[in-house]
Amino acid sequence: MSGGPAAAAAGAAGAGTGAARARVRLVLALHFHQPIGNFESVFTDAVRLSYLPIVEHFERHPGVRAAFHVSGCLLEWLERHDRPFLDRLVALIGAGQVEPLGGGFYEPILPVIPRADALDQIARLSSWWRRHAGVRPRGAWIAERVWEPALAGLLADAGVDYTILDDQHLRFAGLLDERFHGVFVTERAARPVAFFPSDFALRYMIPFRPVEAVREHLAQAAATLPPDGGAAGPVLTYGDDAEKFGLWPETHAWVFGGGWLEKFCTLLEDPSGPAEAVAPRDVLAARPAARKVHVPNASYTEMLEWALPAASVPAYASVRAAAVEREGAETARAFVRGSLWDMFLARYPESDHLHKHVLWTSRRARALRSGIRGRAAAIGATLRAQCNCAYWHGMFGGIYHSHLRHAVYHAVLEADALLAGHDRRPVAVESFDLDGDLEHEVIVRAGRMQAFFRPADAGVLAELDDLATRFNVANVMSRWKESYHAGADVTHGGRGEGGVASPHEQEVGVTRADLEGRPFDPRPLRGLRDFTAAGPFDPDGLARFAGLAFVEGRPQSWEAGPRGFTMRVARPGLAYTRTVGAEPSGALHVGWDLASVEEEWFGTLLCLSLLTPRDPGRSRVTATAAGQEVRDDPGDPCVIEAARRLVLEDRVFGFALEVEAEPAARLVAAPIETLQRAEVRYETAYQGTMFALCWRASAARRAGGGPAIRMRFIDAGRGRIRPS
Repeated sequence: MSGGPAAAAAGAAGAGTGAARARVRLVLALHFHQPIGNFESVFTDAVRLSYLPIVEHFERHPGVRAAFHVSGCLLEWLERHDRPFLDRLVALIGAGQVEPLGGGFYEPILPVIPRADALDQIARLSSWWRRHAGVRPRGAWIAERVWEPALAGLLADAGVDYTILDDQHLRFAGLLDERFHGVFVTERAARPVAFFPSDFALRYMIPFRPVEAVREHLAQAAATLPPDGGAAGPVLTYGDDAEKFGLWPETHAWVFGGGWLEKFCTLLEDPSGPAEAVAPRDVLAARPAARKVHVPNASYTEMLEWALPAASVPAYASVRAAAVEREGAETARAFVRGSLWDMFLARYPESDHLHKHVLWTSRRARALRSGIRGRAAAIGATLRAQCNCAYWHGMFGGIYHSHLRHAVYHAVLEADALLAGHDRRPVAVESFDLDGDLEHEVIVRAGRMQAFFRPADAGVLAELDDLATRFNVANVMSRWKESYHAGADVTHGGRGEGGVASPHEQEVGVTRADLEGRPFDPRPLRGLRDFTAAGPFDPDGLARFAGLAFVEGRPQSWEAGPRGFTMRVARPGLAYTRTVGAEPSGALHVGWDLASVEEEWFGTLLCLSLLTPRDPGRSRVTATAAGQEVRDDPGDPCVIEAARRLVLEDRVFGFALEVEAEPAARLVAAPIETLQRAEVRYETAYQGTMFALCWRASAARRAGGGPAIRMRFIDAGRGRIRPS
C-alpha cells in the first residue's frame, strides 16, 4: 500500500480526533474504440447507444472531470460520418473538463510491432489532438493493457508521461494489497513513465452494480486509505471501455434508461459525497510521491486466460480454484496467472501469418528512400493493419470475425500494391523465414497476384491475394477447438447484487446439440493440401475429412526457382513431384507429376472465401467438361463431376478468381463454419468454403504424368462461364 507507515499513522490519527477525511479522488478514464473494418451499423449504434449519451452527461455535469481515449480508427470514422458529435467531444476537451489520452493511433499491441511503427503510431494520435484541440496528450492508453517492461523506455522516448494499467499488473509484480491506489512509476534504463492502477473491484462494479454499491465502495476507501500527496485524499482509478456504458448487452436500459450514469455523475458532483472525479493531470499536477515497481509482461486477468492453450484451461481453472480456497482471492490473483498475449500468435496460425505479413510489409515500406512516391501511403496502410482486434480471441469474436480480418488484409495489401509498383520483376519470388519458425516460406508475385506458400508444411498455400482489389481469397479461419467447447468457461464475479451482470460474470454453456457432428480441425485449413482417398466422398465427408489421408510436414525435398518452387514427396504408397510457378500475366500454375499412388483417388484442397456464403453480388460458377454451367452461392455444398473450370465471382469488390483443372476434376465443396463465444451467447460463423479437386490416380497419370490447375484473378464480369 503506497503512502508509507507515517502517512498511514497520520491518517489513523486524523480519524481518531474527528478530523474530516478527504474525499477519494477518482481518476476516470474511458476508452472509446471500434476496429477498422467493423460494420457501419456497429459504429452508428456505438455512437447512438453509448458515446453520445456519455458526452451529453458530461455536458450536463461540468464538475465531473475525466480522461477520454478515442482510438484513431474511431476518430477517422467520426470525421467522415459524424462531425457534430466529434465537435462536441473536442469542445469538452477544449473546455478542460476532459483530458485526451494518446496511444497508438490504430490501437496496435505496441510490444509486437517494430519500434519505428510504435513511435509513429503514438506520434500520429498526439498530432491529431494538437491539430484539432490544441492539446498534446500527456498520457497514453495501452491497447488491451498489454505491457512489457521495455514499453517504459518506448513511452518515455515518445514523450509520454503516464499511462493506465490494471492493478492486476501490480499483483503480477508480487505486490499484495487489497486495494492499490495512488501513482506508481516504472522505468527502463532510467527512462521512467508513471502509471495509474485501475481498481479491479470498480471494473466489475461500474456500471453494472447500483450506484449505492459504488458509493459504499468509495466511502470505505475514503475512510481506510491513507492520502496520496499532502492533505489530498487517496487516488483510485477506473479505466475501462466506454462501450460498457450502453453498448454491451442490457446496459443501455440500465445506464441511461434507469438513470445509472445520471446518479453516478450527481454523486461525483456532491461536495458531501465520498469521491470527486478528477483527470490524471489533476493528480500529477500536485507532484505526488510515486511508488516504484517493475511491471512484468502482463495484461488484464481475462486476457491472459483467453491466451492459454485450450487444453490447458481446465487445469488452470482447477489450480485457481484451489488457490482461492486455500490462500484467498488476493493471493491467488497475484500468483496464479494465465499466459501472455503473444500466445495468440502461437495458438492461431492465421493470426501469426497475418502478423508476420504485416511486419514484412512494414520493413519493406520503411526501407524505401524517404520522399519516394508511395512510401508515406504504404507506411500509413501498414499502421492501419496493426489494429489489434482481428489478431486474438476472447469474449468478443476477434479473429473469428472474417470482416475484421479482411479489413487488416485490405490495409496491408494496399501497402503491398504500392510497394509492387517499385518492383520491376515480371515474376518476383522470395524465400526466407517469414514467421520466425526456422523454416522458409515462399512468396510469389506476378501481375495482380500474390501468394504465400509453406513448403515445410507440404507446400500449402497460406494466402492468395488480388492486389488490384486488396482481397485475400484464402482468408479462412480454421475450426479450432476452444476450451469453452468442453464447458470450461472461466468467469469472474463482481461484488454485490443487483444491477446487470457483466458478460465476464456469465457462463454461457454449449449444449450437446450445438456440438453434435461439428468437426474441429487438427491442422490449419490451407489451400493446396494434397491428399489421397480410397473412394469418392460427399460434402459431409469432406467437412469431416472422412477417409482422406493428407500430406503433412516436410516434403522429401524442395527448392525455390525463378518463378516459384518445386517439391518432392516420397512416403509409403505415395510419390510425386509438384511444381508451382507464376506466369508474368499473373496466373499461378500448379502441376503434379504422379510417380505412384496406391489409393484410387488423388486430390488437393482449396480453402477460399468471399466473406459471406451467399450474397446477390457474389456467385460460384462451375463449367463441366460436357459444357454444362452450374451457378450457385459461394457457400453452397455441392458435388460436380468432371469440373473443368471454377470461378468465384465477387461483383462487390470487383474481381473473380478463376480455377481451371486439367484433366477435369471431381469437385466437392463444403462450407467452413466455426462456433465461438460472443458476449453472452455462442455464434456460428461462416469462414469460407473447402473445395476438393479430385482425380482418379490411374487416369491422371495417363494424362501426361499428372493433373494440373491454373489460377488467376480477373475483373468481375469477365468471370461468367460459357459452355465450351
